Amino acid sequence: MSEIIIEYKKIKNIYIRVKQDLNIYVTAPKRVSKKYIYELIEKRKDWIEEKKEAIKKKNIFDISQKELKSGNELYYLGKNYMLRVLKCKKENIILAGRIMYMYVNIKDNEELKNSDIRKKQILLDTWYKKEAIKLFDSLLKKYCSIMNLEINTFTVKKLKSKWGSCDIKKKHITFNLELMKYPITAAEYITVHELAHLIEANHSKKFYNIVSLYMPEWKKSKIILDTFFNNL
Repeated sequence: MSEIIIEYKKIKNIYIRVKQDLNIYVTAPKRVSKKYIYELIEKRKDWIEEKKEAIKKKNIFDISQKELKSGNELYYLGKNYMLRVLKCKKENIILAGRIMYMYVNIKDNEELKNSDIRKKQILLDTWYKKEAIKLFDSLLKKYCSIMNLEINTFTVKKLKSKWGSCDIKKKHITFNLELMKYPITAAEYITVHELAHLIEANHSKKFYNIVSLYMPEWKKSKIILDTFFNNL
């Protein structure tokens, strides 16, 4: 059974989120009673169950939970690839057609199995990150030019509950590495979304007007992020 974790902050609205551990996280104004929060959760139980099912299904495709054997199905920019693991001293990952060839220096020794599993995972994460840096560098250059904005730096890393974030003062944007599994339009939407925060900090109507100006069909991309792995 899921736990309900409540955090009180100096905010105006109540926010309910279901995270990867399938627990329910609530952020609420200090004046709101726990009784009201539990009643609200009960009213939104159908939505909460939908979110849980979506997370469970997404976990099936979570590469961090796999041993990474030949025959595994992995996703890159919205397309599925069949993994083929090949022993090789020179480590690399190459895409050919719909096959992902992983050349990795493993020994196939039972005593070293855990080490080999980790080695393959690190190689895959490193490859995803290298590709992500190239992709987001390209997208940021494109949209900074279009939106007449500048950033100082950006990073790509695994985030638990956000697709991205923007440090307005430092002009630094962080992208979630998980975006590399989704169609490229999703990465474009998050790029525009985070850049828009340099113009409007809050998620106000003005903010979404800015996003709509530079990406009129952003809602379709958001739906992709919310439902892509549900429809497979």
